[in-house]
Amino acid sequence: MLSMPAGGAGQTPALGAFGGPIASLVSPAAPGSAEPNLTTDARGRVWLSWLEPRTGGGHRFRASFLSGTTWSAPITIVEDNNLLANWADFPSLFIAADGTMAAHWLERAAGREAYFVRVRLSKDSGRTWTRTITPHKDASATEHGFVSFYDDPRGGVGLAWLDGRDMAGGHATAGHAASMTLRSTVINTQNGVAGEEAVIDARVCDCCQTSAARSGKTVLVAYRDRSDKEIRDTAVARLESGAWSAPVTVHADGWEITGCPVNGPVVTAAGNAAAVAWFTGAGGTPKTFVAFSADGARTFGAPIRLDSAVTLGRLAMTMPAADRVIVSSVERAQTGGRLVLREVRRDGRVSEPLQVSEATPDRTGGFARLARSGRRLIVAWTDVKPGTSSRVLVASLELR
Repeated sequence: MLSMPAGGAGQTPALGAFGGPIASLVSPAAPGSAEPNLTTDARGRVWLSWLEPRTGGGHRFRASFLSGTTWSAPITIVEDNNLLANWADFPSLFIAADGTMAAHWLERAAGREAYFVRVRLSKDSGRTWTRTITPHKDASATEHGFVSFYDDPRGGVGLAWLDGRDMAGGHATAGHAASMTLRSTVINTQNGVAGEEAVIDARVCDCCQTSAARSGKTVLVAYRDRSDKEIRDTAVARLESGAWSAPVTVHADGWEITGCPVNGPVVTAAGNAAAVAWFTGAGGTPKTFVAFSADGARTFGAPIRLDSAVTLGRLAMTMPAADRVIVSSVERAQTGGRLVLREVRRDGRVSEPLQVSEATPDRTGGFARLARSGRRLIVAWTDVKPGTSSRVLVASLELR
């Protein structure tokens, strides 16, 4: 049985999740910036990455870390005329347990819908970077994107991505011709060489974000699956002892849709505890849910419904403790839209939404991101207002 939205019958809201006011931070990103991402390193520093236009055309992919309330001078990871700037498929920065930084971006190919994943590594906090690495061996003029990094238990930086090679008329995997696949590989951080590829799932939704987390010695990857009957529910695959498990459906929503909703799930973990948050339009009504797992995503509890207004999904999530998560989402409001935070407890309690900012409901607003350093939560999003350039904005608040 599903929990009701916050304030609904049968549910006691969780209280006191957030302490103190939301504090705006001066953004290091230039006017015109968009597609933010956040990550936290082993020292507890929160890193922000983003895309911004460069003089003369094209874009540059930049990053900065937070010290107190001040961002470091931005570093440029790469700049080029062929960098893909896309509201839903955005670059990322990842920092492995050994301190290796891995940055990914997307590079456009000759075909209108074709692009490739590119990666660079850094061993000195971004002062210098390796040559550009292409983690996938396929070079067909198809989509390669929606990347999620992870710490591989055997060493190296792993990544999972959506790969469209079978849609180019090549050899289909497991009998699924013309299907998007979910694949993975591991990059050796000593020599920058990508290892053999593995197929995690041979038929997945074409353009929903993926998400990865480490649960003990197991890697979890959440994504939107796709059945032969066009059911596109959320699934999780587990990497354990060097092999990917068969995917587990988090909950059988039964959402039948013939097109991609461009609204992927997010997964987070703390030890054996894990949680997945997702958007669904099953039954003709948009909804967002969280489900908790106590066994490293082998099984999940009943979904807990989050939304108390018309939701657009576009989720991000972090897990401060094994029994609770903080989830951001975009909802419709009288003024257009709003970016909100909620605390969700394993026992089904959901806090009232805390508004971070007004937000456009249009795709130009993209996806907000979350990162945590101790009890401090950082939120980044793309601010879009009529008549002005977009800009990545950042705020912080304390968690109780």
